[in-house]
Parts: sequence; C-alpha cells; structure tokens
Amino acid sequence: MKILFVVTGLYTKTGTYEVVRNTSKILLQKHEVSLLTDVKSNIEIPFTKIIKLKTMDFLLPQYRFMPDLKKLLEDREFDQYDIIHVFDYPLHVTDYLTRKRHQIDTPIIISLHGGLGHFNKFPFGLLKKIHDSIMLNFKNRIDLFLVSSSAEKRDAMRNGVSEEKIKILPPAMNIFPIEKQNSSRQKIVYVGRLSKTKNVEILVESFSKIKTSNVDLIIAGPDFGMLKQLKKITKDRGLQNRVFFMGWISEEEKMKLLSETTIFVHPSLEDVFLLSLLEAGAIGIPCVAFDVGSNAEILDDNKTGIIVKDISSEGLSEKLDLLLNDNKLYEEISRNSKLLLPKKFNWELTTKTLEEFYNYVLKKS
Repeated sequence: MKILFVVTGLYTKTGTYEVVRNTSKILLQKHEVSLLTDVKSNIEIPFTKIIKLKTMDFLLPQYRFMPDLKKLLEDREFDQYDIIHVFDYPLHVTDYLTRKRHQIDTPIIISLHGGLGHFNKFPFGLLKKIHDSIMLNFKNRIDLFLVSSSAEKRDAMRNGVSEEKIKILPPAMNIFPIEKQNSSRQKIVYVGRLSKTKNVEILVESFSKIKTSNVDLIIAGPDFGMLKQLKKITKDRGLQNRVFFMGWISEEEKMKLLSETTIFVHPSLEDVFLLSLLEAGAIGIPCVAFDVGSNAEILDDNKTGIIVKDISSEGLSEKLDLLLNDNKLYEEISRNSKLLLPKKFNWELTTKTLEEFYNYVLKKS
C-alpha cells in the first residue's frame, strides 16, 4: 500500500508528532509511507519519500498557508498514492485537499485531533466559527474522519458529520524507562501549556484547599498567557513556598520530575484525548482528571485513576486528599495503571487498527 501522510507543524512535537512518528515506523515495515510537510518540520523516520513545502505565516501562523499545494495538484502528485491521510484540523492543507477532493482520485482520511470542537478566545474563536461554517459544507467529500474517543465522535456528529464516516482510533503512549523515586515531600504535578483552556487556575485553587500537609504543587510548561494570573493566585493564597513554576522543561527534566511525582493532575476541561495521562499512568503514577471529554475512556475510576465528577476546586481537592491519605487505594491504582494501560493503549494495536481503516476505505472507494 502507498500511503501519504500530510502533516505540518511537526517541529512543535505535540501529540500529532507522536502519532505520526510511532505509526509510521510500524507501517513502513509493510508499506510505502511518504510524508508531505512544511520546511520547518523534521522527523527522524526514513519515510519512502519526503515532500517539504514552504508556509506563509501571515495573520494566523498556526493555519500554515501553503501556496505550492497547487503545483502538486497540477502535477497529479496526490494520485500516486492509495491513501492520503491528513492530520489535524483546521489547517490550510486540510482545507485545500477537502475543496479539491473532486480533482483527486485517491481517498482522503482526516484525523481531526480535537480541532472540530475546539475554540480559542476572541478573535480566533470567532474566525474558526466562520471557517467551520464554510468548510463543513464540504465534509461529505472526505472519505473518513478519524477521532480519538467516543466523546470526540459525538462532537463530530453534532457538527453534521455522518456516523458512518467516523471511526475511533485511540492514540497510544510511549512508556518511559523510569522508576518512581522517594522524595522528602509529596508532589502533585501538572505538565502542559499554561493556557486558559488547560484550566490550571482551578488546580491552584484546589491545592489551596487540600488538608494534607507536606505536599508541594509543581507546574511545568510554557506560558501561553496564564502565568501572571497563576502567580497572582498563588501569592493571594499564600502558597509561594509550596507552589513552584518550572517553565518549559526538556524531556530529561520531564523524566526526572515524573520519577518524583506522587500524583499527576490534568485539570483541562477541553482536551479531547490526554496522552499525558497515559504516559504518567503507565509508570505507576496515579492520575486525576475531571469527568469531561475522553478522560473516563482513558482512566477507569478508582481502578486505573481518579475521575472527578464534581467539576470544581472543591471536588478536585477532595479527590487529591483522598489519594494522598488512602495508601491502599493509592497503591492499587498505581499497580493497576502500570499493568493495564500499556495493554489497552499501545502503538502496535493502534497501527493495526489504522491499517484496518485504510483497507475499509479502499474497499468502499
């Protein structure tokens, strides 16, 4: 099978980067896999062929406008493959191939990666609503949409995508070769962007309400506009000696931090599928998340993690205190998550399912 991966922004090394990197390595064992990406991106995989196009980052840098797609279309490049798999929405390349689908013989699959239902603050949220109102008129031109969870599937259906054109492809995880280390103080840890959508402020508020002493809150990740507010909340609550902001951290620093982590918390109310929960849980760190999105599909409440149904700082602080003080429950969740999550979410299984979806589309086309 000749497969073309179409993905931009690999240099940001987000969840999409991990999906592309891990599935392509396995697919290349049996298939020809080529990559269409931007000139900024680099990935350490021996693709069959790599096409790099320049992007124009005016007005909306993340949209990554690619003017040279037109030449590829004119040269019939897209007809050289059995499957075209486009990652992420909305992007210029996704929109372009959707609009030009009638000029392309090859079936097109789009991995939405949560982009259909996610809206940023003004004015970008408004621009996306306008964009979606236009582009969703062309949704029936796409052969298949891939989503990461039942929650994202429901969201796609609410946006008018027919159920028969949606398949669930759960991501997998990387298992880090680290062991948990004993620390003089317990550590509640968050790793991720400091943006409004991540809801980190509710984590700080929750931490201010826990009854357990001898515990610190470690917040690691680049600032996307919330650091000043988070530091103000920390100061207002008198937590300067217990809440620590690490900023952006390297992979090595992340590994060290995870090895010392007591509880991993991801308080986001918008993320579609949290790979960080899988990665932390797989090394035996009990994870806590709100009952939103696909969290309950990732974590089995009180078995492989804690799902907080009361979406408030009080609800979260109650569950944190529970885990910090119930050693039996803590050890049971740690043991179960380390044993069960890697069996349920692994790249071999994800890639096998992806191949089945490719064959499904080919049979229908």
